[in-house]
Amino acid sequence: MPPTPLTLDAALRDAGSPDPQVRGQAVRCLAPALLAALGDPPARLHLATAHPRGPAVVTALTRAVDDPDVAVRALAATGLGQLGEPDILPVLDRWLADPAAHPDAGYLRECAAITCVLLGLAARPGPDDLSRTTHDGALARISAALRAPADDLRFQAAGGLAELAGRAAEPALCDALRVEPHPRVRAALVAALAELDPPGPDACALLAPIAEDPRAPADLAFSAALGLTAARDPRGGPRLLDALRRPDDRARALEALAVLGPAAPPGAVRAALKLARGWLVPAVMRVRAAYALARMAPETGLPLLDALARKTSPAVQDALADARAALAALAAKDMSRTPD
Repeated sequence: MPPTPLTLDAALRDAGSPDPQVRGQAVRCLAPALLAALGDPPARLHLATAHPRGPAVVTALTRAVDDPDVAVRALAATGLGQLGEPDILPVLDRWLADPAAHPDAGYLRECAAITCVLLGLAARPGPDDLSRTTHDGALARISAALRAPADDLRFQAAGGLAELAGRAAEPALCDALRVEPHPRVRAALVAALAELDPPGPDACALLAPIAEDPRAPADLAFSAALGLTAARDPRGGPRLLDALRRPDDRARALEALAVLGPAAPPGAVRAALKLARGWLVPAVMRVRAAYALARMAPETGLPLLDALARKTSPAVQDALADARAALAALAAKDMSRTPD
């Protein structure tokens, strides 16, 4: 976690400032500063109890949940979520239920959804009653948010449900995508389905028409293609090939083509080879292209990886190590999928 602008002591001091900007900065820093002081521990409930100043931090954040400034209230709630304080959950209900179109209401709704996810993740590992109650409460709120009237809340709920429920979220996400009219929320639902490990047949049946639709926005179709690829479904291949022409998407497209391997679309080997041999292509990107080739056409890609190994750049050497590890992992996964 990057260092916070304020120390823990300074954030506690400024949390009571009459200036809302100073107060907001302090409230924003309270949870991260405490977590940093604790060594950035994994999420769990009641993290603050492990530090002598923890109770003071929780008190300051709890007080700030009723702050007259909307931004301070929202930041206080997410801070309590970061620290795994389940008492904030009932407070979030009135924010989640507020249907107002005003930006302040929308901001509080989105922060409430984020806080629910943080608490659900913090409660997941614990076998005790409090952990189960907290996790189930957070999951129920996010599941309900997926059907909320507010677009901003449905947007946050899409990814949040995938984080909390994993593969179990697929039916609800599929149902939501089938009826969702808002483009931004549809994009969030597609991204959430694409992040499942892996998307199932129902999800792929929804993702494939999006990836194959020539009228679909490029970013939406690419997201759908990545989800299909995670399921080893080659129907997203042409969109991956298109994405090689976009610098911002190129690395993920090469990674996805590597996953498809021999099932990559026609033209993928030629396009990756052009990148792997391009003099003006950054060396790390050339490694990624050679890695994809090693999966699609090993007789071409593996010698290119060996040739790139002669470069002494630490970044290139790190990329090569990552590529060889990924090749081994994909080969092992291929073997596990091969029928006996």
